[in-house]
Amino acid sequence: MSKILVVDDEKTICDTVTDVLTTFGFEALSSTDGREGYRLAEQEQPDLIVLDWMMKDYNGLQFTEDFRAAGYKTPIIFLTARGDMTDFQVEAFRIGADDYLSKPFEPGVLVARIKAQLRRTQMIQQAINKVSDEGNRHVYGDGELIIDFDAMQAFKYKESCELTNREFQLLKYLETNSGRVCKRSELLNKVWEYDYLGDERTVDVTVRRTREKIEPDQTKFKYILTRRGTGYLFPKDLM
Repeated sequence: MSKILVVDDEKTICDTVTDVLTTFGFEALSSTDGREGYRLAEQEQPDLIVLDWMMKDYNGLQFTEDFRAAGYKTPIIFLTARGDMTDFQVEAFRIGADDYLSKPFEPGVLVARIKAQLRRTQMIQQAINKVSDEGNRHVYGDGELIIDFDAMQAFKYKESCELTNREFQLLKYLETNSGRVCKRSELLNKVWEYDYLGDERTVDVTVRRTREKIEPDQTKFKYILTRRGTGYLFPKDLM
């Protein structure tokens, strides 16, 4: 039985959602206070959190930023009043939300979103745990970025990054050599192969496009770092 935590300062919504979740076979916990909800999340370790975006004193933004900073990977679905959804979507996914619903919403739709997130979490965890018969790792995963080497796919916040083959091969090479600076000439040699006669700036362009797809924060890169005048580095021990 999956455990779901509902945090919303509107008691009616808390009661309604928890009743629906219980009807569908979930174990449901709730709180109408953001800070209390955070403590419950730490203590109870729910499988998913349904979180109101706008709450007094300690809102969903603060909750999520603190939660992710503490290293928790629990899926979060935001509830938000209708408004400027474009700005909300950007901010919500930037801080680590997994999905959102606008109020008012159909309880059945929320249940469907919850089930979808739980399925994704299960699939990704299975991918992270997958190893070859020889014991070699086939998957990199840290909760934000998943690289599935067998499927030749990468996922950011559980959504496909839609990398081209060249972008994936570049990312794969950097991750395989994590902790070591890879020179542009080396990347041309290994990723573009020996017969490639292109300019080293080709590497920079491909790195830029790959970063746009995989990096959670475009102002502070986490996965592909630049070593000025030398090349690029995938940091070691990010997991």
